[in-house]
Amino acid sequence: MFLLSCLSFSTMVLFCLAMDKHREQIIDIELPQLFVRTFRPLAWLLLVMTFYISTELYGWSIGPAFFFGALTAALLPLILLLTYKAKIVPILAIILPLAASVYFILN
Repeated sequence: MFLLSCLSFSTMVLFCLAMDKHREQIIDIELPQLFVRTFRPLAWLLLVMTFYISTELYGWSIGPAFFFGALTAALLPLILLLTYKAKIVPILAIILPLAASVYFILN
């Protein structure tokens, strides 16, 4: 569940970076438009991969429920971070999936 939540968090951060308002809130530098346009397809790809991982780990009977639960669990911290500490969101979007992957491999 930790892996799914971390991947969902990174997915939602990519969706935030695809929007002008949130991108300005999260990062200070101006990104090229071609680079910005890749955020949304990458987010959808990561979302589909997260769903696939969920169904592989838990099966088709409970996997989708775990996926939506992890997505919900990832959105609350993101919303709070965007409100109060938006600058650490990109750092967490990189560190959390790596930590979750290491945790998943070791267990």
